[in-house]
Amino acid sequence: MNNFDIVIVGGGTAGLILARELGSFKQKTLILDRKDNLLEFSFNTLGSFINLEDFNLSKKVIAQEIDTLVFQSKRVKREIGNLNMYVLDKKKLHEELINSLDQNYVTIKTEVHIKDVLKDEAGLFTGVTDKNENNYFGKIIVDASGTNGVISKKIGLREKKGQLATGVEYNVEYLGEPNKMYLLSGKDYQGGYGWIFPLKNKRAIIGFGTFNEAIIKNLKPRLNEVLKLPLIKKLVKKDNDKVEGGSVPITPVLEKFVINNLVCVGDCVSQVNPIVGEGYKFIFEAAIMASKAIDKSLKEENIDFLSEYETEWKNRFSANYKRSKNAQEKIFKYSNNDVVMDIALLSMRLRSNDRIIKSVSGEYGLEKS
Repeated sequence: MNNFDIVIVGGGTAGLILARELGSFKQKTLILDRKDNLLEFSFNTLGSFINLEDFNLSKKVIAQEIDTLVFQSKRVKREIGNLNMYVLDKKKLHEELINSLDQNYVTIKTEVHIKDVLKDEAGLFTGVTDKNENNYFGKIIVDASGTNGVISKKIGLREKKGQLATGVEYNVEYLGEPNKMYLLSGKDYQGGYGWIFPLKNKRAIIGFGTFNEAIIKNLKPRLNEVLKLPLIKKLVKKDNDKVEGGSVPITPVLEKFVINNLVCVGDCVSQVNPIVGEGYKFIFEAAIMASKAIDKSLKEENIDFLSEYETEWKNRFSANYKRSKNAQEKIFKYSNNDVVMDIALLSMRLRSNDRIIKSVSGEYGLEKS
């Protein structure tokens, strides 16, 4: 029988850590995912200021430790040292999450394409149905389907066609310092941004991303042009043509994640931080918040406790996300102007390293509760 305490749509970042937590609470949980392999990704690495111990992750998920971050515009460079930052290996991280699931309580079904969400006469969500007309029933339904927003878009929590930031990248030979990461801006990036994430064995990820829909159509050729820049040629050497790519939502900051017994977590409700574009540690935190509210709701047999997830998220993130959103809009507006970006980096010299690290980690103006 396809009856569970919780049905989670999506076996990505949000869905896996949520299922791990719910399994530890001994709640019968089902993960449904449309992919046949949960360890295939559009991007294989990401940069993060995550504290691995906070989320019970081992150092095996680290692709490279970073101690220096370089902000580079056309003519100005600003280096921040003594960092506690990582490039994470997404495959190893997700593999570790999957292996941590309690198989006595957590079930995964792949190649399931969700078509609709089911409701009863009282307006409660009773389950989901897939394209083969199979039904999966749960006391609480969770959308963790990422940018697809399988349920969140259907019920109006998120707009059906949201704005996305899209990027492409190569895995290349790295000629730079092994623990030094680069964030690149200016006219050469045509209203977007660039990055170089060092890996082990003298490899690195070089990428180019943008918020401009007109530029998104030709990202790979534009990344190839970036590789011809003198600064970039000193740092990386392209030795293959395998390109990776993906998108993150840049929708307005949302604060509504719960309707009756439906809970939404992750990119399906735009929980990636607007300014840093790295959602993992923020989505991990949100999923843990949601897991506690879901567990309490089930044990008390009262879905009103699900609202505690929204309240905790607002207290922890809302003001900072709104501030980050304002900064994001300024970056969109000025990032293709070399003079403005040079001035911006020059002005960073007046700010302390701690303030800059808080900003780039998405934690500025906010102390973790």
